[in-house]
Amino acid sequence: MILTVNVSNSNILLGAYQDDKQCFCSSMHTNLLKSADEYAVQFGSVLSLYGAQPEDISGVILSCVVPSMLACIRKALNHLYTGRIYVAGPGLKTGLSIRTDDPSQLGSELVCSAIAVLADYPPPCVIISMDTAVSITALDNRGALRGGAILPGVKIGVEALCARTAQLPQIDLSAPACGVLGTNSSASMQAGAIFGTASMLDGMINRFAQALGGTPTCVASGELAPVILPHCLHKIYYRENLVLDGLYRLYQKNTK
Repeated sequence: MILTVNVSNSNILLGAYQDDKQCFCSSMHTNLLKSADEYAVQFGSVLSLYGAQPEDISGVILSCVVPSMLACIRKALNHLYTGRIYVAGPGLKTGLSIRTDDPSQLGSELVCSAIAVLADYPPPCVIISMDTAVSITALDNRGALRGGAILPGVKIGVEALCARTAQLPQIDLSAPACGVLGTNSSASMQAGAIFGTASMLDGMINRFAQALGGTPTCVASGELAPVILPHCLHKIYYRENLVLDGLYRLYQKNTK
């Protein structure tokens, strides 16, 4: 069993793969205050929940975009698995052509997403990650990663709006029943957050398509993607565990 771990600013995802199939996936909140021992206990509990044991692990690969947590998570994983823990980043073979100014600055989760997308979809592609930030990445018609855009995430926008205004309320991130024409403050904020983000994605896809010189295949992942994508005009495929799928493929590229 190969254990894949994706540490993002908001969540930590654990996924296990056996014979090229995902056995389970679990999510927990990222907590900078937890110790390695606490994470080890939590990871072990996840394994037990799905009927697995540390002895079942034959390999581990990790992606971490929170530098201050990397050592902690590696130490936690070492409690479960004493072999080499592969870390997505410089030094691992990706098979991916990265045509940016400084490939070392590219987030490992974006590289993993690109690997997973190219395995299942024809280029050119636009990859959308909707987490704390919204990352949009372009793959050209040869599958080379050409660059992208980073925008504030939906939650960040709503939290900033509430914090910097005196009378706007906290809202649930869901589309209002009244549609795009909000009939009260809460509904108007929901309309802006949901339909505004969907419109932003549609507009960015149009611009990316123009830059790439073709109609791209669009693939999205992230916690809020299922909330936003139904309101987009473009066809966008949703992949719940895109980064974990890419991590598994990256592990295979470096162990076979």
